[in-house]
Amino acid sequence: MVAIVGGVLNSEKEYSKILKEKNKKCKILNTMCPNFKNKIENCEACIVFTNAVSHKMLISCSSICKKNNIKLIHLTSKGTTNLKKTLDSLL
Repeated sequence: MVAIVGGVLNSEKEYSKILKEKNKKCKILNTMCPNFKNKIENCEACIVFTNAVSHKMLISCSSICKKNNIKLIHLTSKGTTNLKKTLDSLL
């Protein structure tokens, strides 16, 4: 399972469609929620769109990934093409 943190609200369906093509489940988190830690802990990788996420979410995500040995990937572009390239190199 892959967690996507940040991104564009309107692109959530596109993000999940791309991950389904790669036979991966996904969790898309655009806002900070009370159980944010629990949603990320079970993932094998976490992709963060750094231009579209708050500092608080970025810091929380980084610390959770570090503690649980989860691969953390920072992307500056919110586009689907960049996400596809990253997933190809990840899988």
